[in-house]
Amino acid sequence: MKRRMLLCRLQVLSLVLATATAAAQSPLPGIELERLELNPGAEGSLVVSLGQLLPSGHYRATVAMQYAHDPLLFERDGEAFKIVGSRATTHLAVAYSVTSWLQFGVQLPVVAFQSGSDLSGENITRPASFALGTPAASARVGILTQDNEGGVDLALEMGVGLPVGSKEGLTRDGALRLAPRLMVGRHFGFLRGGLEVGFLSRPQQALTQRPGILVDEVGNELRIGAALATTGRRLRWELNVRGMVPLTNQPGAVELLPGARYLVKPTFELFALAGMGVGSAPGTPLFRLMVGGAFGDVTPERGPGESSVNCEPGLPHTIEECPDMDEDHDGVRNGVDRCPQVPGTLERNGCEKMDTDSDGLEDALDMCPVEPGPASSQGCPLRDTDKDGTEDDSDTCPNEAGPPDNQGCPVRDADKDGLDNDKDACPNEAGPLERDGCPETDTDKDGVPNRIDSCANEAGAYDNLGCPQHIYPLVVLHATRLEMRGKIYFEPAQTRVNARSNPVLDWVAQVILEHPEFPLIAVGAHTDDRGLPEANRQLSQGRAAAVRQYLISKKVPPERLAAYGYGQDRPIDSNLTSVGRENNRRVEFLIVDPQAEKPAGPRREPGSGETR
Repeated sequence: MKRRMLLCRLQVLSLVLATATAAAQSPLPGIELERLELNPGAEGSLVVSLGQLLPSGHYRATVAMQYAHDPLLFERDGEAFKIVGSRATTHLAVAYSVTSWLQFGVQLPVVAFQSGSDLSGENITRPASFALGTPAASARVGILTQDNEGGVDLALEMGVGLPVGSKEGLTRDGALRLAPRLMVGRHFGFLRGGLEVGFLSRPQQALTQRPGILVDEVGNELRIGAALATTGRRLRWELNVRGMVPLTNQPGAVELLPGARYLVKPTFELFALAGMGVGSAPGTPLFRLMVGGAFGDVTPERGPGESSVNCEPGLPHTIEECPDMDEDHDGVRNGVDRCPQVPGTLERNGCEKMDTDSDGLEDALDMCPVEPGPASSQGCPLRDTDKDGTEDDSDTCPNEAGPPDNQGCPVRDADKDGLDNDKDACPNEAGPLERDGCPETDTDKDGVPNRIDSCANEAGAYDNLGCPQHIYPLVVLHATRLEMRGKIYFEPAQTRVNARSNPVLDWVAQVILEHPEFPLIAVGAHTDDRGLPEANRQLSQGRAAAVRQYLISKKVPPERLAAYGYGQDRPIDSNLTSVGRENNRRVEFLIVDPQAEKPAGPRREPGSGETR
């Protein structure tokens, strides 16, 4: 059989008839002639997948009309006859993403019109002018997804074509078609590129039946596609190359299909493709035109390094989505404009000069623009939550009223010995005033009262805190707290205690166990003011709990320990310097009344534990 190869010709199917003395040939067998397949989700390209899936819960419905010129020819003695010279097909496709990694698609081609030459004299039946095409269904699984750190989009798909089309319309193969494919793509700023490789399993059929001569066939083939598409605009362009490598005795073919897409509104898109092909595989036209529209979730997602399509004029978008736009047209980009919806000046970071609360500090510099406050507190009012006359910043107990000379905390005397708990070294045991409210006890008989003896069960020297001279005590006892001669370290930005803190914590555990007169020890953790207040509270609570758990592991009864995370609420130094922030990051051990509410953090003195 002779093959006709013409420059710029997409499709030539060569058939050789029998000679005048040969028996008449059989009619052309039924095959699926259509080679164009839509990418149902149209992620990146209309006809080539770039390894992407629709976002979870999104769908896309497509209606397209395409015209193929000369998709099937017959040649004899140098003269070409058109079995199918013109063919118009409607394509219906729907894609739906069940999850972020699983997408289903269906598509149905319908031949609306096809025509060709009258070849009844050659015993070739003219195809039906209207026919239902081969319905196809696919399931696509996302394997990899490119993110801001890099990588690629990678997906695997299994497609199935059902043999329910029309044999007379050349829209049906004789059995089930299987089409697995692998797709990979990547974002390159305003461009996306990708490649797909697939295998088409279809029944093998000879289009000519003369024995002993070369015959054309349709059958299994390898399909390859590549695409390059623009992003970030309502009008987007793409260039597609689709080809096939035959795995049977059939010719190959390649189609070049440039196209354009325009987002009319967030739920409707128009598109067009036009291209030409080279090769003589059945179904490859000389040229092809396609126009159509898509409905549903058709606004493309913003990929890594891309601009958002929604930043185009006329499309709804958020300020955060379009940092390079200037929403209020004041010359300051959204990404750095503190007042992105109100025109302002560059020196005020896009805000106009306003003083809403009339406190003398303009809004651009006022941390509380609707509440008057002094410049020393960045325009925020000085708060007194418990209305006791002591401002919260100086109030050790901001939620409990108390006299200023008691740092804003209420006066308590649990042991009824005439001394306030905060001034009573033994708040749960009555004692004389001259002994700071404690009964004098000395368990190890070394002359150092238990209340200041860091080694209560081992005789030692007074000038060594009651410990033997060969021991350096790491904990100093005060009336209301345990002072550490060392720091408590944590893993960076975590709650786990660093092992180098163990010696100090071991001493804390020993002192608590040796002093049963301390009914409750409150472990209080603090941070500086960097970060969000709620995140700082959670971090400090986790660290306090971690220290408490360590002491429990050292045999300290759980009921004698409580953990409180104060976050940044109770600084002991200025947060404007690194030294001040270092002082504010600390862990304290307070001796408290178990019946009292959360204890107030006392002023830090040298040696208090610090977090790192």
